[in-house]
Amino acid sequence: MESEFEPSRIPDGSALYLHVPFCASICDFCAFDKALPSPGDWEIYREAFHSEWKSLQFEGKVRSIFWGGGTPGLLKASDIEKIAAPFQSVAEDGAEWTVELTPLCPTTEKLAAWKNVGVNRLSLGVQSFRPRLLEAMGRPYSTEKIPKIVEKIRGAGFQNLNLDLIIAFPGQTEDELMQDLEQSIALAPDHLSVYCLTLEEDTALYTRLTRSGHVVDLEQEARLYETAWSFLEEHGYHQYEISNFARKGFQCEHHLNVWRMGNWRGLGPSAASQLGEYRFQNPHELRKWADFVPLSEGDTYAGMERITGDSRILEKFAFGLRMNEGVSKECLAGISSKELDRLDSFVEQLKSERYLELIGDRYVLTLTGRLLADEISRWILS
Repeated sequence: MESEFEPSRIPDGSALYLHVPFCASICDFCAFDKALPSPGDWEIYREAFHSEWKSLQFEGKVRSIFWGGGTPGLLKASDIEKIAAPFQSVAEDGAEWTVELTPLCPTTEKLAAWKNVGVNRLSLGVQSFRPRLLEAMGRPYSTEKIPKIVEKIRGAGFQNLNLDLIIAFPGQTEDELMQDLEQSIALAPDHLSVYCLTLEEDTALYTRLTRSGHVVDLEQEARLYETAWSFLEEHGYHQYEISNFARKGFQCEHHLNVWRMGNWRGLGPSAASQLGEYRFQNPHELRKWADFVPLSEGDTYAGMERITGDSRILEKFAFGLRMNEGVSKECLAGISSKELDRLDSFVEQLKSERYLELIGDRYVLTLTGRLLADEISRWILS
């Protein structure tokens, strides 16, 4: 029996994502839906958000909340309280609630507002401590104040702090990477996200590098990855997903829900959602999204797709391999014999080349396999 597409029905135990599309400045490498706010944009955003929220029907409590962007840290303290109120009403006790911010955002007033509404996890976008690299990224701040900012965050009572870093930025050396890692752990964060830069075509950085004849050095990227992974493991930050490391007990539950193919509902312009068998996305750009809500039966979503059968099983398998815990053989229950034969052949090849191993009943990528995780996923889903 085919399930109905119900974008407003939020199952019990789901996650919520709020996209705040405004930035104080536009970084050269960023391809997310973002803009410098114009007069009146914040009012449009607030009204459209509340319209979208009123359309939702919750069947229980939500397990995690994530405010991303853009820069959610730009929200005024008064807006934080107004926008957070409906989230508070549906969050289960102890729900993980993350807000992304840049080093320019955390004022005493805002920190107090986030704490008061129930936010319990902050993610600080440092990206690098090297002035040369920050300038190349278009990041408009100095990192000299970051230790004081972290001290301020801790002083406000936040016991779960993530730092975002970018590695393998074009031209980054191993010495520069080590300095970034050393300065990061000196701040004693609870979680570190270490992302390899993805060059997106509609960014200023892509245009600049293309014109300069830049060629990606895959071997150098692999060396930087291995250096980072080894260093963080030695210092108590355990990798639990390709790009994410945490002290014991501080894994990001919101991200784990996504990789485990759980339910999440996105709110705001361009926000993506996955509910049951359906994946869909809100319209890009503030005013297009504002015109789209409140929702009606006739509305359609960009990229809406229904993922069932073999496609769903293969996605669970591919996403599961991104996590260090791997994926259980039970994940493949119900897959067609044709796809199972194809996958078995590929798995045996990965095992023979020592990219994957079977530990108990779980398929787990080796260190070398994790370096090729994106390629492995693309083959599985092809």
